[in-house]
Amino acid sequence: MLTIVAVSAALVFAGTATAFAGTGGTTSTKLSNGTLKFEARNGSVIDGNSSVFYSATEYDKSSGSKVYATLKMETSNARFSDTEKAVSAGQSISHSFGAKSIAKYAPDCWAVGLMDASTGKYYTPHVSFC
Repeated sequence: MLTIVAVSAALVFAGTATAFAGTGGTTSTKLSNGTLKFEARNGSVIDGNSSVFYSATEYDKSSGSKVYATLKMETSNARFSDTEKAVSAGQSISHSFGAKSIAKYAPDCWAVGLMDASTGKYYTPHVSFC
């Protein structure tokens, strides 16, 4: 289970949570060699600031050879990226994107996680957070 936890204005994955109406939640996509996970939360449930949202993307690699992947988060108005990382079977990579303005980057209140990997591009279903 996934949960986003605020730590010095950053988000990290730690367990699983279910989606709450209007405040965000988690989603995932099962891939042949692992699972791509995404979580987005309205700032109202993280730090009381409902004008921002927090998000994080994670890839848990369960099998197969090493791949190189860049974790990203996309909204209707922007795409945010981490740096490329190598990940082997049994390892996970994750990235928290910090506080982002809803009005500037996600006025329609949704975001998706994605991963550009040496094997292809993969998306999670969207998460609504307003």
